[in-house]
Amino acid sequence: MANDTDTPGISRGPLPRIPGVDAFQLKTVREELGDRFDPVPVAELPTPDPDLDRAVAELRRLRESIAGLAHSGVELGDVADSLARAADLLEPRVPDPRKRLENMWSGAGSRRANPVGGQENPIAPPVLFYGCDDGSVWAEETLGIAYQGPPGCVHGGISALIIDHMMGFANHWADRYGMTAHYEIDYRSPTPLLQPLSFRSWVAEIDGRKTWTHATIHAGDRLCVEARGLFLEASVPVPGQPDERSTVGDGGA
Repeated sequence: MANDTDTPGISRGPLPRIPGVDAFQLKTVREELGDRFDPVPVAELPTPDPDLDRAVAELRRLRESIAGLAHSGVELGDVADSLARAADLLEPRVPDPRKRLENMWSGAGSRRANPVGGQENPIAPPVLFYGCDDGSVWAEETLGIAYQGPPGCVHGGISALIIDHMMGFANHWADRYGMTAHYEIDYRSPTPLLQPLSFRSWVAEIDGRKTWTHATIHAGDRLCVEARGLFLEASVPVPGQPDERSTVGDGGA
């Protein structure tokens, strides 16, 4: 799997979603499109409540607007009062966290609520992943100041979060499943905020229950981060379903 940062054939506009590819697997797409195809986006899961998606979208607007406002001179008293009223309106209505976990797994599972790309998660950077015909998974995203670590740079933990999630999608694309067993990451150069970043991951080796997956982040042609993960076929109990166990790790569809 090449480590280049260019992905020929990707249109920066909306791409058609391929029917029947909700499983997001290379073998399935090849059956429909052949060995060579333009990158295919992960199919979005339908919302159980359009108002929930609207609420999260507004929270993301707030997140981007309020990050880094210290010493800006912006008056926020009325904003804080309005947010307090919204929280007072919402808190009495929501089930406790344990019940919400159970509700989540009676529906689409964790992907819509995931802290990477989850449509229901206001802290999630809205990264959209694509499956490529060379076996890799690719994404491009510009991260704002809400994700800052070193001055003007992406926090290393955010880079690791996105990469680990993307590795899960790369495993799924290659028809592999499992949980993260070991993970190592090298920060090769600063990862800039407010600039397009290219993320890529691919399965490098398979041995029985073990899958080794690699990933990179580039800013233009410059390598910022590279990582390697070991995933093991394993399962965990599903909240609220004592007889069910899930074998899908981060990024699974």
